[in-house]
Amino acid sequence: MKISKDHFVSEAISAGIPSNKAEALWKSLEEKSVDTRSSMFSRLLYYLGALIVIGAMSWFFTLSWGYFGGGVMFLISLGYASIFISIGSLLWKKEDLKVPAGLLITIAVFMVPLAIYGLETYFNVWPEAFQSSYKGFYETISSSWILRDIGTIIAGLAALRFFSFPFITMPIFLASWFLIMDLTPLILDLDSSSRLREWISMFFGIGIISIAYILDKKKLRDYAFWGYLFGTFAFWGNLTSIILNEGELVIFIYLLINIAMMLISVLLQRKVLLILGAMGVLIYLCHLVNEIFQDSHAFPFILSFIGLLIIYLGVLYQRNFQLIEQKIISLVPVWLIKLLPLNQD
Repeated sequence: MKISKDHFVSEAISAGIPSNKAEALWKSLEEKSVDTRSSMFSRLLYYLGALIVIGAMSWFFTLSWGYFGGGVMFLISLGYASIFISIGSLLWKKEDLKVPAGLLITIAVFMVPLAIYGLETYFNVWPEAFQSSYKGFYETISSSWILRDIGTIIAGLAALRFFSFPFITMPIFLASWFLIMDLTPLILDLDSSSRLREWISMFFGIGIISIAYILDKKKLRDYAFWGYLFGTFAFWGNLTSIILNEGELVIFIYLLINIAMMLISVLLQRKVLLILGAMGVLIYLCHLVNEIFQDSHAFPFILSFIGLLIIYLGVLYQRNFQLIEQKIISLVPVWLIKLLPLNQD
């Protein structure tokens, strides 16, 4: 809701507030609004810079591995981690620099799998250590990555112990997902195309969402964000992959699950559930239209109509979202309302 200065001052005077105080209050609110916008832009630059550094380090290690060897790369990783931790620790003491400080600590956590990979290759701990470059850590599933997964999780938890920065949970959740995927072939002796791995990853996503819900209940919403993000992507992505080429009944159940995700997003106030749920509904509608109008010249027009209809529904939701959300919540049993994070006393 946008309010003009004249309207604000007029309403303040009507409420009995002197005009000079109303003017001062408006100026104060305006300054805070500018600070908020600049803070958001600064945060964007901080996170963008951190992601670029993480990508650059991984790229450098991938290109230089054969030249330096595992032992030297371990020392380089350790050196970089020490530098990032030292600078991050100094910045952490300043209240207005906690975000860049936390990001530097997070980058240090990302150095851990690089360092462990260096030790593995130097001592030839895993037979598969020399069969792929470091970039395979993010691209392939292999039991030889397990020590890197565990080391990253431990490093992340240790970092959280000393620096309470929510973004540090990102490498922890990411490494946990990798660990589950890398343990699966070792324990169950599955080939890389096994459908069971997708089921395991899907249930892992549900587990991470559950952890995020517990964090929400403890009023740690910033920490829960990354859990909801990774958990929902792991659950929804694998669910979508599993239902492809299945029967109509399975795909219809997929539609119901996505609708449920959209409703749950209203209760939990988490947009990632709404966005992926909406994408799932769109996938179902495209599938349905394709089945009915397959090889028909009407297909692109019907699809365009669906797109315009979704945009219209978005406009209606934006205008009436409070009424819609209140209606949804009114249909939820009282005992369930009490379990929602936002309703915890």
